[in-house]
Amino acid sequence: MQERLNKDASSGKEEATVQVVRKLLGVLDNYDRAFGAIEAETESEKEIEASYKTTYDMIMKAFDNLGVQKIETVGKEFDYNLHQAIMTKVSDEFEEGIVCEELAKGYATKEGACLRAAMVVVAA
Repeated sequence: MQERLNKDASSGKEEATVQVVRKLLGVLDNYDRAFGAIEAETESEKEIEASYKTTYDMIMKAFDNLGVQKIETVGKEFDYNLHQAIMTKVSDEFEEGIVCEELAKGYATKEGACLRAAMVVVAA
């Protein structure tokens, strides 16, 4: 009986983690877009950017503590369990079936369960 209760508690904790992480992924996406769209030029802007980067790093550290990691993409073989192919393109750099570009980050648990597939371009 105790073993079953422990298993149920563990399962509930994992499900709660998944739900919270999925809700935070939109926040991380906005950070990524902001970091890509703005280039700090003045000292004041660089300080603001650094404070936002610190917050981003804190979220990523919390993800790591929860057993969540970014899915590797570019240079990896396309895996429909982890990657969502948005398009294919001819590439001189990568062989057919290899991810050649990442459009949006994906995340998975350290055990390999996909929380959100990475949106990618695959070499044709």
